[in-house]
Amino acid sequence: MKPSIIKLGSLLLAVMIAFTAVASGCSLSKEWSYKTSEKELPIGVYIYCLSNAYSAAKTYAEKLKDYDSEKDSWLDMEITDDDGNKKVAREWIKNKAEEDCLSYLVIEKQMKEEKATYDEAKLDTLRDQAKQYWEVGIQEQYQQTPALSQTYEKFGVSLESFTYINADISVMKEALFTTIYSKGGSHEVKDDELKKHFTEKYVSYSHFSTPLYTATTDEAGQQSTVAMDDKKVKELKDQFDGYAKDINDKGKSLDDVTKAYQKKVGDDTVEPTSATEALESVSMGDDFKKALEKLGDKKATTITVGEKENAMLYFIYKDSINDVAKTYLKDGDQKKQVLYNMKNKDFEKYLKDLAKELKYEKNGAVDSYDPKMFFEPVKATTAPAAVSSEKK
Repeated sequence: MKPSIIKLGSLLLAVMIAFTAVASGCSLSKEWSYKTSEKELPIGVYIYCLSNAYSAAKTYAEKLKDYDSEKDSWLDMEITDDDGNKKVAREWIKNKAEEDCLSYLVIEKQMKEEKATYDEAKLDTLRDQAKQYWEVGIQEQYQQTPALSQTYEKFGVSLESFTYINADISVMKEALFTTIYSKGGSHEVKDDELKKHFTEKYVSYSHFSTPLYTATTDEAGQQSTVAMDDKKVKELKDQFDGYAKDINDKGKSLDDVTKAYQKKVGDDTVEPTSATEALESVSMGDDFKKALEKLGDKKATTITVGEKENAMLYFIYKDSINDVAKTYLKDGDQKKQVLYNMKNKDFEKYLKDLAKELKYEKNGAVDSYDPKMFFEPVKATTAPAAVSSEKK
């Protein structure tokens, strides 16, 4: 009868363990969120995705008329994301977190199917960086953030989950992208296709500038700017307009104009600032973008940005993008960046479409996490009331 005693003992032990687990609020199931037959995501990965989605939804909610930073009521309001999709914030957050988790499972699966390989040295570097962020914080110029473990551990995110998203998935996603769109890939982009995209969507330009104001410092050491008088402003504008005419009407080169400018300012080390960028996201702003859209290749113009004590005068020269393409796309890193600009939206759709076909399991525990867990009320600040100087 010994076997029966063992079975009875095992059953009793199992019941006791289950009772203890329920009483302590613990789950007997392994801490996972989503899984396939090949990969299992820790619950911490889901929580981290939920946190990121919460932050994104909050930025959309802040645009709402009835948003109140001191209340979590915005979670039940309808928000509109960057793609124009409308949804109650709470549901949008949960959907986005799930979408991100499924994309990770897709990336893992496609890495094998596409036989993609990643840079192990880069992965090691990112893992070390993630660990530093987790244990020490992030150094940004003169600011040091607290250790990220202080932010995420209390919600159930581990270093393992944090590293998986910020190092492992980051490297794998880049590797998969490069594999499928590079030569021989399942979605190969031919060199002539890439060049066509580059010449149609990019712009190459150079500029130099001068302020239309003077800076002053008072006795207390406070700095301020004062707009130049009209005579001085006209003098500078005539000078810059002259450079543009030298190029547009007299056929002079950018080098010729640069030398003339150097002589004028008395500094032969001054060089124009140059950049090659996607036109839709020119880093110099909308005024530059509009000027470049109107400008022909190897032509120049001048623009004034800002007004009075904040005004800046710019000379802008637009190079021939076809000439630039001959050398620009030979650089491996630059070529990768142009490819990303061309295909990143298609790649995200590729991952979403595969996620719809993915066979996976979802842990019921996922639904128990409410985005409200991340809410921290922020007291609205108001300007102090004006103090009347009138005597009563």
